[in-house]
Amino acid sequence: MHMIYEMRYSFFGRSGWQSEASTDKALLFDEARLDQRHYFLEKIALRSLADQSDGDFGLIVLSAEDLPDPHKARLQQVCGDMLGDRAHVIFRAPDSAGDCFTRYRKETFASDPWSTQIVLDDDDAVAVDFTERLRAEALAAKKLRAPGEEYCFISHARGISAVFRDGQMSLRHRLNAATNLGLAVTAPTGSRRQPFGIAHKKILDRRPVRVIYSRTPSYIRAVHETNDSKAQFSDRIVQAAEMDRMHRAFPLLRDLMTDWPIADAETRESAAA
Repeated sequence: MHMIYEMRYSFFGRSGWQSEASTDKALLFDEARLDQRHYFLEKIALRSLADQSDGDFGLIVLSAEDLPDPHKARLQQVCGDMLGDRAHVIFRAPDSAGDCFTRYRKETFASDPWSTQIVLDDDDAVAVDFTERLRAEALAAKKLRAPGEEYCFISHARGISAVFRDGQMSLRHRLNAATNLGLAVTAPTGSRRQPFGIAHKKILDRRPVRVIYSRTPSYIRAVHETNDSKAQFSDRIVQAAEMDRMHRAFPLLRDLMTDWPIADAETRESAAA
C-alpha cells in the first residue's frame, strides 16, 4: 500500500483554492507571500512529515512552472533536506491539480497496486502517528469496501486550528466530519480516483467514506493572512491541561511557539512550564 501525501505549493491552475492570489500570478508570486508560505511549509507541513512514526510514505509537491527560479531551488532544497528522496517536487503549467497528481502517481508509484492519497496543504500539519494510523485504516477500508466500490474516502474529524495573529498563536479545537484536512482516498494506484476536484463537504452524501473520530487531534489547520481558502475556526480554546497531549501529537509546536507565543493566558502559562 503506497501512502502518498499530495501538496499544492503556489500552484497556478485549477485546484479548488479561493484566494485572490490563486488567479493572479503577481499576487501568487509576491516575494513577501512566498517567504511566508515557505516559513509555514518548513515549520509546519514538512516538519510534521519528518516527525512521522511511520516514515514509509511519499510526498508529491505540485508547484507552478512559472514559480521564480530562486523559489524553485529553495523549494527543492528544503523538501530534499527534510524528507530526502521521499519528496517529489514537480512544476507544471496551468492545469487541473488533480490531473497533475494523477499522472505523476501513475508514472511513479506503480510498484504496489493500491495507494492511499492524502491531502496536505503547505501550511497544515498531520499528527506524528498519522501515517501509521491511516495505513491501518486504509487496509481495513480496502478489505471492507462495499461490493462494486473500488475506492473509499477516509476523513479524520478531530483536529485543531492554529490561528496566527499579531505575532501570537491561538490553538482552537476543530471537529468536522467532512473536512479536507488530511482527507484520504484508498484506491487502486492506476485508477482515476483522487482527492482533488471533489466537493469534500459533500463526501458523506456522495462518496463511500469512513469517518474517524479519534480522541486526539489528527491535524493542525493553520489560519493566517495568506490562506488559500476560507479559514474558519471555533472559539473553543485548547486548555492548559490539554497541552501535553498536543505536544505529543505535534512535536513541532514547541519550536513553533518560540516564534509565535501562545496568545491565550491560561494555555500560555502551561506551555511555558
